[in-house]
Amino acid sequence: MGACAARPLISLPAPPADPAALLALVRAREEQITTLRARFSAENQRGGETHQANGVLLVKKPDKFRLRMMLPFGLTVFDYVRWGAHTQLALPLEDRIVDGPSTDSGVTFSQRDLGQAFLRGPDAFPGTCVPSSDHAAVTVLCRDASPAPLRRIVINAADATIRTETSYEADTPHLIIRYDDYRPVDGRLLPYHIALEYPEQHLSLQVAVQRYEVNPPLADDLFAPVQPWGAP
Repeated sequence: MGACAARPLISLPAPPADPAALLALVRAREEQITTLRARFSAENQRGGETHQANGVLLVKKPDKFRLRMMLPFGLTVFDYVRWGAHTQLALPLEDRIVDGPSTDSGVTFSQRDLGQAFLRGPDAFPGTCVPSSDHAAVTVLCRDASPAPLRRIVINAADATIRTETSYEADTPHLIIRYDDYRPVDGRLLPYHIALEYPEQHLSLQVAVQRYEVNPPLADDLFAPVQPWGAP
């Protein structure tokens, strides 16, 4: 058997020891990514059932992204697009299009959840975010005027990569995102395994990224809705 090819090494400056400086570094690295294209495979588990799909993610900051999921033979089953305040979800197999935020769309992932995961910025770091260190990791708690947390973010102090993010509703974990298998892409570390979990709904989504393109040119028409915004 042939030897496995070693992953390329990446040399980055040592992260700062100060928790506030480390958090600032993480956010600065994210802001350097203005557009993103990612291809992935996903496995969704809910109620004892498992479903698999392939997907493509397009991001154009500050306010555009598209998440499309397809069956292995190419049929689209889920197409979510956001452009500023406009959102649209197309479910072709159900012959259904949901225009704008809806609580009865039958889809767990909300506009806020997807914004936190993909557009980042204030969506991912809401309110006032305060970091603290326990040597191996830096924990960031984000709050508004209420003492209840909005988000809890755990950063690996050794390489300044985010490991977990927990979003809260009424002081209860709503969505947990775990990042693993970081690899170098264009001089930065990006996660190739992402797990999303909704604890109260016993729902999980495992994402295996196959390829990233960082800061590619993305035309606005890639984010055009399936039908005009607000059309009946």
